Amino acid sequence: MERFVKRYFLKNVCTLCIVSVLLIVAAAGCVKLERASLDRTYYTLDVVRQGQKSISSVTDTNLIVRRMKVSSRYEDKDLVYQVSGNVYEADYYNAFFVPPASMLTQELKVWMSESGLFVNVLGPESLGTGEFMLEGVVNSLYGDFSGESPKAVIKMQFFVFNNADPNMPIIYSRNFSEEVPVKDQTASALVEAMNTGISLIFAELEKDVAKVAKDMSKVAKDVSKGPKEQK
Repeated sequence: MERFVKRYFLKNVCTLCIVSVLLIVAAAGCVKLERASLDRTYYTLDVVRQGQKSISSVTDTNLIVRRMKVSSRYEDKDLVYQVSGNVYEADYYNAFFVPPASMLTQELKVWMSESGLFVNVLGPESLGTGEFMLEGVVNSLYGDFSGESPKAVIKMQFFVFNNADPNMPIIYSRNFSEEVPVKDQTASALVEAMNTGISLIFAELEKDVAKVAKDMSKVAKDVSKGPKEQK
């Protein structure tokens, strides 16, 4: 009798275990696994003239703006932050809408077009020709949050080539650096500061290019006149 009771008990226990397992499996099959949405916010670089007046056309020449090059550290779309010393982080959730090189190239082309310095300003995709060629490199583009006062750091280098000369000599080069305070430690405030810094750099670049283009155009006209006419 005792043996029968034990056998009956064990049988019921096994049955309950099997039923429990089946119920768990069935329940798992009905559950919809939901992951937290990976919401990303995208930003654009919109460089706006801050009260700078366009310079009236000083040459009858064309300018070609080559595609901007960005350091490999900052060429991706994710925003980059300096958190301490040599420690940097890329922010997956806050990024540029397109790679910064594309946006900066377009912004530079528009800026130089609005300057009125040249008859035409051509982009890198254009098949047209121009007497001058402008090339830019972005060496730094990040948010410095390593200290008590966050700031946007922008460093660029520009070159102007004499495209009318077969040797294409460099007739202008300069390094620019801007550190613009960030209102608060947010991505939107950082991008706003970046736009301000870039506009300051473009404004200075415009003044330099105006002088270079004017001087080169004068030299070209003097050469075309010949020694007698120059007198």
